[in-house]
Amino acid sequence: MTISTSVDDSVQEIIYEGPVSIVARVQLASGDGSSPTQCLAVKSSTTNKRYAKEPHDILREARLIGSVSHSNIIPLIKQEFIERSQTLRLWMPYVPFSLSDLLSSPTFSPLPLISFSFSSFSSTPPTPREQSFLLLAKSIQFQILSGIAYLHQTTHIAHRDIKPSNVRLTDAGCVQIVDFGVAMRVVGDEEEEEGGEEERGDMWAETRGRMYFQVSTGAYRAPELLFGPQTYDAFAIDSWSLGAMFAEFFTPLRLVSGEDEDEDEYEGRITSDSDSTSNSDEDSNPQIAPFIIPPTVRPTDPRARWTRDSLFDGERGEIGLAWSIFKIRGSPDESRWPSFNDLPDAGKVSFIDAEPTDLARLLPNLPPSTVGAAGVDTTTHSPAPTSVASTPLDLLHRFLVYEPPRRLRPTDALHHPWFTATTASDQPGGMILLPEGYAAPSTSSANFIFSWQNKSLGEVMRGCGSFLRVES
Repeated sequence: MTISTSVDDSVQEIIYEGPVSIVARVQLASGDGSSPTQCLAVKSSTTNKRYAKEPHDILREARLIGSVSHSNIIPLIKQEFIERSQTLRLWMPYVPFSLSDLLSSPTFSPLPLISFSFSSFSSTPPTPREQSFLLLAKSIQFQILSGIAYLHQTTHIAHRDIKPSNVRLTDAGCVQIVDFGVAMRVVGDEEEEEGGEEERGDMWAETRGRMYFQVSTGAYRAPELLFGPQTYDAFAIDSWSLGAMFAEFFTPLRLVSGEDEDEDEYEGRITSDSDSTSNSDEDSNPQIAPFIIPPTVRPTDPRARWTRDSLFDGERGEIGLAWSIFKIRGSPDESRWPSFNDLPDAGKVSFIDAEPTDLARLLPNLPPSTVGAAGVDTTTHSPAPTSVASTPLDLLHRFLVYEPPRRLRPTDALHHPWFTATTASDQPGGMILLPEGYAAPSTSSANFIFSWQNKSLGEVMRGCGSFLRVES
């Protein structure tokens, strides 16, 4: 594909500006004006080590994205080096919507907002609202797993920064995984050969025994990264992040005031709300509601907006994140995390002993038709491979296991009964609705469809709220 990189500033819009990169939306018109305007995303970052932030590496990002090809991975159209500023630009398709947008929509829930309750909803068969939620949640999760499984299995790339904002959604509902700034290629059980990355021109070399643990973001960071390892399973890092992100499909939606931009006030509220409660009074602690409206927020306030709680609290530093994980998944011990004491910083901080919490209590937006399908012990860190339930709860808790080798891998997750179990032909539970033109994997036993009640995946997604808007 040939594009012109001579773009007037008037058709550029900065859509993200962070400490390591800038992303701009660029509108391009064909030279003769015969084709419609094309919208692209241009990511720019310095290649000068003096100004770059380890381990973010746009040179390696360009190399890795340029080496892959999958329907759920953002393609690299072109790269351009600006000698004067020592900046590399990556040209990619512009995908305006993110999974974060969808998760923040109050209509992306199996339960109706008007009730503000969860106890009275147990639908068999599912309500139309739950049917749409099931179809959309299952499709997006399956596509995410397909993309990550391809990275791990085919190209041996670990993403290491899986989170909702790095999952983009086209208007057809096709997942696009973006941002490979801290990704790395893993060869077998060992990372790339000594000096290999530098020889290829990468900025920061990583080898076995000299890996960066300052990867992943906040609430999606695997717990071992919080204790200073320089050797770890990079693929298992992605597995934990997938579990934390998939849990967010079912955590509460919280209304926050538009004039209060204090992120700490509502981020990670699931864990901070339970600060004052211990596992001993668990029976007296009611399950969290699916929709939370704090008394200080007026629902009629036009500036109020919905946000989705994260399962773990990434807003209070590494120690705060570790404690928020331990409060939910239990304190490390020999049975839960045998290799914990091998981590360099394992003994530097002492935490209060905590028992694991039933994850279902913290996920009030689980589809009601799946909650009672089968008993799932989410407190264990050794889930039995022969006792698998066809529920999203069973799927996600198998990712959130302390011992890295025990975590569910994306390739195996694609064959989980949540995706492959069949239901009545008129129910969406056993079906995966794919985007139009998507190549259904031939190795899966799942039942793939491309329309539901005469609606495409994109139409089902647009029915989940006004978060989708037409970009000019």
